[in-house]
Amino acid sequence: MTTPRKHLLDALRHYALGYQESAHRLARWMDLPNVDGTALGEIIWAEYEGAPLTPTRLSARVGLTSGATNALVNRLEAQGFAARSRENGDRRIVTLRATDLARERASAFLAPSTAALEDALGEYDDETLETVGSILRRFAAILPGVDAQDAPRS
Repeated sequence: MTTPRKHLLDALRHYALGYQESAHRLARWMDLPNVDGTALGEIIWAEYEGAPLTPTRLSARVGLTSGATNALVNRLEAQGFAARSRENGDRRIVTLRATDLARERASAFLAPSTAALEDALGEYDDETLETVGSILRRFAAILPGVDAQDAPRS
């Protein structure tokens, strides 16, 4: 017998698997290895959220060492998909930005699913969306290895 709790956990697992597959498809679309495509997606998403990543935060998000992340960023730069910049008052802090080329190519891939997600979200009232968001933030905070700095903003 399926309980509402089990149903919710199954739905979350299904979404997580779908998200992972979508990240892999984005990587193929961009002609990148999976980890590079995932990293580029994280860089683009962080910019969209107004909180661009440093290499250290990218490293945590994709599960690589700092050296491996540096090599990954070098590959993305060589392909014209990412750039390092020094935007902080502390010039030692490096910010990662997607290039126009990366955003343009990724946008062509993401546009159909973005529109479908917006339509799906439009089917729910704000109170329901806040409740679901609260549940997901709490679940994310429970997972091992999740950095509070990367938690979604309420």
